Order: sequence, then C-alpha cells, then structure tokens
Amino acid sequence: MRPIRFFYALVLLLLLPASQVFAAACLIESDDDDLPIRLCQQNMTIPENLFQDSFCQPQIPDRSFKVTEVESCPEGAYGVCAGAHTEGVGYQQSIFYYSDPDDAPYLKVYCEEVSRGEWQVPAQ
Repeated sequence: MRPIRFFYALVLLLLLPASQVFAAACLIESDDDDLPIRLCQQNMTIPENLFQDSFCQPQIPDRSFKVTEVESCPEGAYGVCAGAHTEGVGYQQSIFYYSDPDDAPYLKVYCEEVSRGEWQVPAQ
C-alpha cells in the first residue's frame, strides 16, 4: 500500500504547473549600526507568496534590514543549513550564512537539532 501512495504523491508533484515550482531566494543584510547580519534564504518548498511575504521578513526588535530578492544565494557562505524546516510547518529552505564564521558551531547545532536540516560547509 505504501508504494502506491508514494507513486501517487510523485505523480501529483510532477503534474504541478510551472508556476508552482519553488525557486527563489532573499538576501538579508542588516543596515543598522549593530552587529552586522548577512544571510540568504533559498526557498525549497515554500509557496512563493508566503516565502516573500513572511519568510523573507526578519522580525528582530530594534533592528532594520535590507532584503533583496535574488534568483539564488550568492557564493561565499561559510555554512549552509540545507533543508531547514520551520517549526510547525512542513516547508523547507536552505539558509546560507555569511556574517561571522565563529558562529558556525552554534548554527550547526541549531540547524541539525532544531531545524532538522543538514549542515554543509561549501568549498571555498
């Protein structure tokens, strides 16, 4: 029975119209005088309007950000949380980190234990 369900799910995914393909990213950079933040969120399965209207809108009190929509995240990240899940929903994205490589050990733990993603170190 399970293989049949998998087959139907696969067929449904293949039948999605081209407009349902999820490919977008947003580069988020702090533009205030506090500690610099630079990261990029690469959409994997989030509906486009939800990704742009919610996921690409950082909500950190007393901080301001410049958000730039890009086709894909730029090179130069010191770490990537691939396939990160958002708590309470099944959507996935990859998060690219650029700010401070010293944060990598903490971000790796958060990625793997909280976001259920896979920590990757891109080739430099």
